[in-house]
Amino acid sequence: MNKTPFLIPLLVCTVVSAHAGDTTFSLARELLNEKDYSLAAVEFRRFAMETEAPEEVAAAYLYAGYAYLQAGKTVPTREMLDRAELADTQSLYGNEVALLNAERAYRARDPESALYFYDLLAEPATPESLRTFALRRSAAIHCSRGDLEDARRQLGRLPDGTASLQALDTYAAGQDKSPYVGGLLGLIPGAGYWYSGEIANGFRSLILNALFIYGMAHTAYEDQWGAFAAISFFEVTWYTGSIYGGVDAAQRYNNDRLDAARQGIEGDLRYQPNPQMTLPLFKLKIDF
Repeated sequence: MNKTPFLIPLLVCTVVSAHAGDTTFSLARELLNEKDYSLAAVEFRRFAMETEAPEEVAAAYLYAGYAYLQAGKTVPTREMLDRAELADTQSLYGNEVALLNAERAYRARDPESALYFYDLLAEPATPESLRTFALRRSAAIHCSRGDLEDARRQLGRLPDGTASLQALDTYAAGQDKSPYVGGLLGLIPGAGYWYSGEIANGFRSLILNALFIYGMAHTAYEDQWGAFAAISFFEVTWYTGSIYGGVDAAQRYNNDRLDAARQGIEGDLRYQPNPQMTLPLFKLKIDF
């Protein structure tokens, strides 16, 4: 009995299926390049369900996790990374899973989990670029938490951490502004802003409060009590705004100082899938 006629449809289906998978992956990569991250993640997930090769499944879920992470969706990111880890039977992507998990926790404001994964990547056996990335990010988190010695210890493990250490030292030598003091000084319109270095806002607050106080005095002198009441209402608003503004100005000063320190420690950290890699490979390209 000739079985060839039965094999031809099977071969055709196999070729069509492989072509469909390639098309899905190409579309997903195109969407990723166009920064349409949510749709790209959906297409990568579709490809993961279409292919049967475990290494391709793992890579596709890693791409999906990366896309979700760039879209700011940390919950599905974790799900995709868990699936990638299960599919990675050959242990090809341990570092990539750890980095994306660290970045997921970092964006989700879960510093403890982020530090756990960064510490895994900070071991000497990790490729240098990835290890440098992890140490800088870890040091920045420690700095944010006020653990300056731990931050300095992490930066000391870098091959060349001079610039990052200088940024940390500059931050340590400075001093935060007290929101409490800023609020108290705000009792004098403008002074709370000046305390935190916001000169223009301070003069704006002083001038506006002075104008309203003048308006109150003038309308009271002219017995224009309706206008006096209206102006008094706005003056109370502006005066309390001066107090709260002093508090906010101090907090902004502290946040800006910390942001500058973190930027100096981290440098221009960037990571993305290496565009030279094709399935079944997924590798992250690290830039500073």
